[in-house]
Amino acid sequence: MTTNLAGVYITGLFGTNGRLAQTQSELLASQMNDYIFWSVHVNADASLHYNDVPLASGGTLDPTTGAGIGGIISAARKAGLAQNVWFSIGAGGVSDFQNIQAILAAGGALEDELYANLKALMDLGATGFDLDYEEDLSDPVSLISQFTVGLNQRLGAKLTYCPYYGTTMWIDCLTANMTALGSQPVVGFNLQCYSGGGGNDPRTWVSAITAAGASTGVSDAVSFVRPGMAVAGSPSSPALTPAQMTAQLNSWGSPGGWIWNSANVLNSQPGTGDSIADYASALLAAVSVAEKA
Repeated sequence: MTTNLAGVYITGLFGTNGRLAQTQSELLASQMNDYIFWSVHVNADASLHYNDVPLASGGTLDPTTGAGIGGIISAARKAGLAQNVWFSIGAGGVSDFQNIQAILAAGGALEDELYANLKALMDLGATGFDLDYEEDLSDPVSLISQFTVGLNQRLGAKLTYCPYYGTTMWIDCLTANMTALGSQPVVGFNLQCYSGGGGNDPRTWVSAITAAGASTGVSDAVSFVRPGMAVAGSPSSPALTPAQMTAQLNSWGSPGGWIWNSANVLNSQPGTGDSIADYASALLAAVSVAEKA
């Protein structure tokens, strides 16, 4: 029996109200096994920010930000907690993928610098990248696949995608990756099931991937579609308690999932009493389809 996915989008670490130490302490006291650092922003000059703070430029990590994130990863890896570590690129209301498109089109030194900055993140012990595309480009499939292929070929990165709509578009990205590489570097869809994706049912996405067949390179669609849920007390909806998350996963037949997000857990904690560990336990408690059979 494999362990359920127990993922967490990690944010709110730096700045005036940053909670780096508290977040690290709660993560290490939990059984979260999938760490997703959100959100990396790509600037027009190929430099990177993590939320609002500098992250990497010229192939070199910002010493403060890099040390803070690196410390979490190192401690989690040493404790045998984080099976995978991802850096999530993108968000709503940003121009990250517009900038990536321009950088890849320019090529040369600018493209090399982008990949050098992303390599610096990989060198912290990352598995790869999570692509949270929420922009409105004319041909997102071509761009996302081109970037996916580049990350895989140049950095050896694996990827996840973080959709909240556009089932066909995201499946087309998988097919384009297979055409380009002959194998699938994307290991999962981190499906948003809150706010703009609040109406998502993972089973619908599983059915669509299954119907697409071998062209996607996905052998286990149920495990590939990883539902994400908002935590109790957060501004996102529906906002679920740990017990409600377990029940929701069981109704979907999903073997685990992920929470949105670490900062929301800590901000709501005085009222809810819920910890990151409580949500990890809830995700791990879900009964997968295989276990039910």
